[in-house]
Amino acid sequence: MKLSASPARVAFVVHLEGPHVHDGQSGAAHFARVQHLVHLFRGHHIPATWSVAGCCDLHLIQNKSLLQSDDELALAISAKQANSPLLRDSLRKRVTAIQNNTNTTVGLVSGQPAQLRNHAAFLAEQGLRGILSNMSKRRGENIYSPLPCGLWQFDETLAIPHRSWLARLVSGSVLHHLQKLLSTEKMTIVSVDAMRLADTSSRSLQNLEKLLRHVSHAASREEVAITTAGELLAELTATRVARPQHSILRAA
Repeated sequence: MKLSASPARVAFVVHLEGPHVHDGQSGAAHFARVQHLVHLFRGHHIPATWSVAGCCDLHLIQNKSLLQSDDELALAISAKQANSPLLRDSLRKRVTAIQNNTNTTVGLVSGQPAQLRNHAAFLAEQGLRGILSNMSKRRGENIYSPLPCGLWQFDETLAIPHRSWLARLVSGSVLHHLQKLLSTEKMTIVSVDAMRLADTSSRSLQNLEKLLRHVSHAASREEVAITTAGELLAELTATRVARPQHSILRAA
């Protein structure tokens, strides 16, 4: 299945997972980093899927300077949580809490697909239809793939910051890499690791702002269409038609 998309489409997923926000110094620093990152996306009018974890969820949503009630959210599930017998109960409570305090329905989770596939039936039962993976797709491969129980897996095309010095050396600047992807791919998912980005250097945030400015200007010229993982999930879910079951019995 191919989605018709012209011009090329780009979606951003921002992972906010990190230390829980509290009164300590690390909590204040985390909050400031997230605040700056959110303002970068707001300033350039670029929507994003915000992957949130733990007790940060409602705090980030309810604070007016950060996430808003109609922002697109994904619930982060760590490897430890995915293997916990308490996953179902905790996830059910998180989904309920988010939906009671927002204007949107949470339809995405982020984590390791190999582990989350085992919970496909339960995720679908909770209305969670998409898994945001940190796996990278090679050029020319679909970034989305079907999973059991009507779920979809989305793999990133570009990670910010790059995960290794070798990746930085090979691909050059993130902006140059994204421009090349947008010239050849129909759909690109850019994954932003907020904690790793904040721990690198101020120049990394400046480079991200440069990239967002480029995407925003390209969108205004209709050279790029900005979308979200949730919008892509809605399209795929709507077009996924169940094949009719054929009886092994032939008509007499």
